[in-house]
Amino acid sequence: MEYGSEFDLASNEAVRGIWPIPESWQLFRSGRDALRAFARLAGRRRVLLPALCCEAMLLPFRENGYELVFYRLREDLTPDGDELRRRLRDGDVLLYMRYFGIRPFPDAFLEELRAAFPGVLFLEDRTHDILIPRGSDGFRPDASAASLRKWAALPEGGMLETYFTAAPAGARTDTRYGDLRLEAMRKKSDYLQSGGEALREAYSALLRRADALLDESAEPVGMAPAYREILRGLDPGKILAVRRRNLQRLRARLSDLFADGTLRLMTDAPENSGLYLPVTVRNRDAVQRELIRRRFYCPAAIWPEPAEAAGVCPVSRGVTQHMLSLLCDQRCTEADMDLLADTLREIMRRNDL
Repeated sequence: MEYGSEFDLASNEAVRGIWPIPESWQLFRSGRDALRAFARLAGRRRVLLPALCCEAMLLPFRENGYELVFYRLREDLTPDGDELRRRLRDGDVLLYMRYFGIRPFPDAFLEELRAAFPGVLFLEDRTHDILIPRGSDGFRPDASAASLRKWAALPEGGMLETYFTAAPAGARTDTRYGDLRLEAMRKKSDYLQSGGEALREAYSALLRRADALLDESAEPVGMAPAYREILRGLDPGKILAVRRRNLQRLRARLSDLFADGTLRLMTDAPENSGLYLPVTVRNRDAVQRELIRRRFYCPAAIWPEPAEAAGVCPVSRGVTQHMLSLLCDQRCTEADMDLLADTLREIMRRNDL
């Protein structure tokens, strides 16, 4: 048995239903392609990004000639508002996100910025809480983008919603990426059923070939119709409900490690996202290696600090070095959460860690 890493195609069976995709969403091959489409639509010269971000978020702007400016985060993963205001210029793009559901700014602060800098475009990355319904009240950014592939066995999946201009025309499609990922997901299902390192290497090789296609061109690629149907056939409410159940179970089973400081929760309300149970841990790399040896594939820092952001933010450097994202997705049962907790506890009690 293996827990985590790439989704297998069979994992969609338990969360089938209907995804009520808003008509305002433009669907893309990946979140990276959605950001490419935004960067072209916005046509700006500078973008402000949190120092805690990944290369995939930078590339679409770099490709389109933007200057990248990074701003700091505080210990609670909210931005330093005073520093942000000093760096912001009228005409910039301001990208922000809710790390694991943590709200970055009060609405009043964003409204204040919009009044002071009427030419700024506000772009929210909603990857971490795209399954959480939003009400109609509150601050509305000029655009929202997300990677949907983080949430289920989706060969393709990115979304962009824009308010500052007309929705972009349908992007061209190219199924090579999705086709490779779909075949990889099938082989992953075969591997989980029958085992064998040959199957494991086969699906891993397909994923590597697919990833290489993402940056073949700077032109955004839309989601192919066949892969839209896979998305439409999933129930986001079911996905979120299972993840929240698993989060609650795992958090409860690890309460002693949180109480004695062995692990530290990065948010008091991880259910506001549901993506992972995010923690920080000493000797993270060694702990992660031990988990992998026992077939638990828990990602480390989801956003390795970009080279351009080095030295900007001590908090982002600390997250890069110590963050561990504990699994809670819909492939897992409560018994799996118990096993993960017991395994992690055993690893943490080793004297050499």
